[in-house]
Amino acid sequence: MPIEQLGANPSFLRQLVEAVPGAVYAKDRAGRILFGNVAFAEAVGWQTGGYLGKDDLDLLSDKDLARAVMDNDQRIMASQSRYQVEEQLRAEDGSTTYWLSTKAPFADENGNIVGLVGVSLDITERKRLEERERLLAREIEHRSKNLLGVVQSIVQLTRAGTTEEFRRAVGGRLEALNRAHGVLLRDRSQQASLRHLLVQELSAYSINAGRARLSGPPVHVGRDVAHRLAMAFHELATNAAKYGAFADVAGKLHVNWELRQHPEQLIIEWREKGGPPVKTPTRRGFGTRLIRTVVEQQLQGTLDMRWEPVGLRCSISLPLENIAPGRMR
Repeated sequence: MPIEQLGANPSFLRQLVEAVPGAVYAKDRAGRILFGNVAFAEAVGWQTGGYLGKDDLDLLSDKDLARAVMDNDQRIMASQSRYQVEEQLRAEDGSTTYWLSTKAPFADENGNIVGLVGVSLDITERKRLEERERLLAREIEHRSKNLLGVVQSIVQLTRAGTTEEFRRAVGGRLEALNRAHGVLLRDRSQQASLRHLLVQELSAYSINAGRARLSGPPVHVGRDVAHRLAMAFHELATNAAKYGAFADVAGKLHVNWELRQHPEQLIIEWREKGGPPVKTPTRRGFGTRLIRTVVEQQLQGTLDMRWEPVGLRCSISLPLENIAPGRMR
């Protein structure tokens, strides 16, 4: 067949529009369907046909979205120009798809606009990816702000007599923060295992299982709470290494935790024994002040520290709603 005759061949035209990667259609001035390919029939939910002569209000289950599509068509025909618009379709099951539509009016032999032709591409997956990217960007911003807040707290609360002492103190606390971040990455979650947080912090002091016993049900805490608890555990472990159970080869530590229902709380008990002779401090040290700030001010919990004859006993009570709202397990 001569190439100049192809344009007049209905079979060729049909194969051409079916080969287009999208929904191809034509509508009259009132919005009634004059033509649609298979992809168009699938998009509007009329795969078995029967859509010719119907408008979008007839075809689409969501009438508000149908009116939006028809309004777009009327504006494009009135403008006598080609336009590209994003449109939504909603199926009877409630699922929504997104389409990038390129539409243009067409005229009769007298130049009068009598209808519209269009090609619509399914961009649903692209929209979902964009939404995930937006959510990820907001999450990163949120995490960065919270992490910055924790770092600022560390720096502001750290007191030392010399620059070197300050550097070591801040460095140790930042390392604890990094260990907590490692637990979050390991758990591949927005929450961290309480047991993993403790294991990571105690491993920094080369404390083996024989000297440290951990017991309690599976508990996961939110990302921000994990960072703050890591600070508290770091101060407790540092104190134990300097003055408590870890300062003596015979010293031992038992950390246990439980979930209580009335009121809903997480109770953490840190108990040391077997270390050097215990003396109640005559003044509140920086470590104690930091732990109290973390527990009472940042996590809205309660703290009870007792220097008993056998060793330090620290009780931490935290409201469940402040640690992992709706997701405690």
